Amino acid sequence: MQVQKKTNFYNSISESMDAEASLKNENKFVSVIAAISIYMGSISIILMSLLMKELDLLTFIRGSIVLFVVATFFIVFSRIRNEVVKMYIYAMLISAILIFSYIEFYEFIGPAVMTISFLILMIILIYSRIEMLIIYLVANIVLNIYAWNMLTEFDNWTTYHPAQTMITLTISFASLGIFRVFRMRQEKIAHQYNDIRISEAKLMATLSSVGDGVIAVDEKGIVEYLNPVAETLTGWELKKSYGQRFEIVFRIINEYTRETVESPVQLVFDTGQIIELANHTLLISRYGRERPIEDTAAPIKDKDGKLVGAVLVFRDFSEKKEKRKEIEYLSYCDHMTGLYNRRFLEEELARLDHERNLPFSFVFADINGLKTINDAFGHAAGDVLIQEVATGFKEECRADDIIARTGGDEFVILLPKTDTDSANQMLKRIKNSLEQKMIMDVNISISFGVDTKTSLNQDAQKVLKKAEDLMYQKKIIESASKRSAVIRSIHNTLLIKSPREAAHSNRVSTICVDIAKAYGVDEDIVNELKIAGELHDIGKIAIDEAILDKGDKLTEEEWVQITHHPETGYRLLSTSSEYYSIAEYILAHHERWDGTGYPQRLKGDKISWGARVIAIADAYDAMISDRPYRKAMSVEVAVGEIKKNAGTQFDPDIVDVFIKKVLGL
Repeated sequence: MQVQKKTNFYNSISESMDAEASLKNENKFVSVIAAISIYMGSISIILMSLLMKELDLLTFIRGSIVLFVVATFFIVFSRIRNEVVKMYIYAMLISAILIFSYIEFYEFIGPAVMTISFLILMIILIYSRIEMLIIYLVANIVLNIYAWNMLTEFDNWTTYHPAQTMITLTISFASLGIFRVFRMRQEKIAHQYNDIRISEAKLMATLSSVGDGVIAVDEKGIVEYLNPVAETLTGWELKKSYGQRFEIVFRIINEYTRETVESPVQLVFDTGQIIELANHTLLISRYGRERPIEDTAAPIKDKDGKLVGAVLVFRDFSEKKEKRKEIEYLSYCDHMTGLYNRRFLEEELARLDHERNLPFSFVFADINGLKTINDAFGHAAGDVLIQEVATGFKEECRADDIIARTGGDEFVILLPKTDTDSANQMLKRIKNSLEQKMIMDVNISISFGVDTKTSLNQDAQKVLKKAEDLMYQKKIIESASKRSAVIRSIHNTLLIKSPREAAHSNRVSTICVDIAKAYGVDEDIVNELKIAGELHDIGKIAIDEAILDKGDKLTEEEWVQITHHPETGYRLLSTSSEYYSIAEYILAHHERWDGTGYPQRLKGDKISWGARVIAIADAYDAMISDRPYRKAMSVEVAVGEIKKNAGTQFDPDIVDVFIKKVLGL
């Protein structure tokens, strides 16, 4: 059982992972060994005095008690936490034992006391603090001088040899115990050193394999380590950078000012805190290459919290910066035109709204007829129109001007340091340039409004709103003629696209006029029907030419496209006040009298009279004309079909007037 306890006590020392805890365990062990040794010495003195009856019993008992008390002190003082103080106390206790032994027992054991002195000196040399050794040496020198002087007077050799044997055995026991601790300490140090070597190897492997650059410096800012990534980014090899100042190896500047950025390592030394590098920092390598980087510097502290160095972890920010720029571009720019969007405009307006930019002009622009273009030619054509307008703005505006697309067909231009006259001159150039361009044979038309901030007290948002109001005023004035021009251009495009449609539209227009005159309606209605007959198929501009000229039977999908042309025509014409009155005719000219037509399935008198007229004129001309899918019918056959469908497809009253009064049959 005792052996097991002893083994566990040894293991508690050797297996301790904390060096400080291990030292405390060792010191406790030494204290116990010393106390046991002194206890044994005191007991030995009592036993020796009993065996040697001629000796002074009281002297030996007194000495034994003193040694017993000193041993107890060793046990008590072993609980002191301050190791330095404890070693001083131990040194003084051991010195006290020697002094007491010399004075009290010299006449009995004589030179054996010198043996005690030398054995304890050997133990202290093996295991002690230097302070303890110095104290003991002083006491030992003084006492040995005393012993040397007393040696010639010593003649009690009868008691010397038993005492020498007993003392030697006691001190030997203590020496073996302490030597055991010493060997354990050496093994522990070797084991810990090996662990440190393994840990260092693992640490170096880890630092070498990480994707970030790592630089370690000492407390003076001298480089001690660079990993391979840091070597690549800085252009410095480890062996050449070792011993260099950190600022020489790691040169950083501000991206915009080009001024040197304060060393993050120095900031760590100044604050003792983790430091992150500011944005827009460039690392200049040894060979002059510049890279945007981001990094973090952290302090390295010992177990007492003392700053002993710093470590910097940094990475190449180039790819991430490009992605950030791309994200910023997407968040601030209009993807279709490449211009800025409303969000960026608002931020720039706040940034530019300063006295140094006065006079500050604001331009509000709107594309005329974009909806009409979208309805006629599809949104792809409308997108091309928007892009052409954006290109025109870029070509004529200055590099510092801010051009933003704020809506589908709306744009805002910020012109710092520009008065109203200069802004109007620029807008005139833009307008002239854009009007020379065409989209689907339709001239590009833009309405502008401009207002200028001349005083810092003026609200920029109100000035911009005034520019918008002026634009809408001009748009109202210009819109009627502009929309009509766009519609005429679209119709001309259709006629050029399909000459057959041109001839058909003219004939339908003529028939509509003839029917209207046969009814004796007002001249205004006659003119409406004339124009309606010409434009009744304008919605076909959005249908692929291959479908219009197809000789075979249409597919279901193709037929659906055909049935949409009345709605397209309606949307085009309803945008213009000039054609608004006939838009309803165009929308309903494929409705049937029995309600089975399209697109609204209107029935009877719910179909406008003009639409009913166009329906008969359109059907009749289509039958007597050649078509891609059939030859023309004779007038007689066509009239027979009209009569046959009177009351189902056509208004029977208009059919009767058309056949009798227009055709004269």
